[in-house]
Amino acid sequence: MTFLLTVPSNRSSTMRWVAEIVFGEMLGFTVEITDGPGQECVLAAEGRSLVMPSIFPDLDRERSQWVAQLPQLPLAEWNVMESLPETDVEGLLPVLFGDPDLSLSEDEIRCGIDILGTIFFMLSRFEEIVLPDRDRHGRFPAEASLAWKGGFLYRPVVDEYVDVLWAMMKRLWPRLERTRRQGTVKVSCDVDRPFDPIGRDPVTLLRVLRHELLVKPRPGIAAKRAVNFVAHRFGDYRFDPYHTFDWYLEACEKAGRAATFYFIADHSAGPIDGSYRIDEPRIVDLIHKIATHGHDIGVHGSYNTFRDVSQIRKERGRLADACRKAGIEAELSGNRQHYLRWDTAETPDHLDEAGFRYDTTGSYADRPGFRYGTSHPFAMWSWRHQAPLRIRQHPLVLMECS
Repeated sequence: MTFLLTVPSNRSSTMRWVAEIVFGEMLGFTVEITDGPGQECVLAAEGRSLVMPSIFPDLDRERSQWVAQLPQLPLAEWNVMESLPETDVEGLLPVLFGDPDLSLSEDEIRCGIDILGTIFFMLSRFEEIVLPDRDRHGRFPAEASLAWKGGFLYRPVVDEYVDVLWAMMKRLWPRLERTRRQGTVKVSCDVDRPFDPIGRDPVTLLRVLRHELLVKPRPGIAAKRAVNFVAHRFGDYRFDPYHTFDWYLEACEKAGRAATFYFIADHSAGPIDGSYRIDEPRIVDLIHKIATHGHDIGVHGSYNTFRDVSQIRKERGRLADACRKAGIEAELSGNRQHYLRWDTAETPDHLDEAGFRYDTTGSYADRPGFRYGTSHPFAMWSWRHQAPLRIRQHPLVLMECS
């Protein structure tokens, strides 16, 4: 079955992007999209239609006025199970735009919630464009987000709204069958400090030994650090508390998981960018070990790359050179930003220009949860061009620090 989706002409680019993700990728249907004069999104087929208001966004306004489009707290809530008991949505679903009204008939369903606008709000990270809140590393914090303030950061509201759409579509077109995605766990590791910093630095060793023997006496730890220092001279990392890669690889393989290891390839901000050079032999050997065990290599964009496309390109090239030295041809299609530094207005465009196919920075540094409201990959939105990008976001949901 082919559906016709009519969207407001003044929201054509935004609604087409959302529709391709929701109906094409998440639900698996062919949808022909056309522009219409009204302020509704209408999904139609076989003489039946699903009608939703189109309230958000209004990008024709002056940029300074965009902040007025943010949803107001407290948010209305919708008990979906009362109206659509066949959904998988549990609890009260937050309503960002519109009203939780539902009118059902045999040939038409009218939903009072702007579902596609809500999904655009979450996936595009609109609030990060209009709000000034940033932490000391220039990151938009979770606690400034609507999801945190509205109490839904820990639930994938985009995925839940897709389930609501599906339930309404199933009511109108009972013979429909949707595409069911198989969930997987993606494991990854940011390689920041792969070796104990004192391993090759006698001055640091002496300072540490002084602390462990005289200031805060812990002779056992002092002995271990000294043994590790000596072992490092012979390329033996068994005693290095930082070097846990053998354990990591074994644990992933026992669990049947292929992991991705993101390496920092340059020091755009000095010591904050890891404790190694990407071309040193022990790092090249580590890359070789990871790749030959069937795991992937990615770029961990250094601290200042999030607003610098030339630095991003440089680091991808440096890591490619290190991979070639390791005797492997790595695609280096994936990236994650160091410290999760991210500028929604710039970083996606820069990564797209640099040739990355996907990014995995999509979480907050201060809280776990669903920054984009979804756990599914999707093509990112460019605020510079107000159009979809080629690069896809693979949302990071849980990081051990947050």
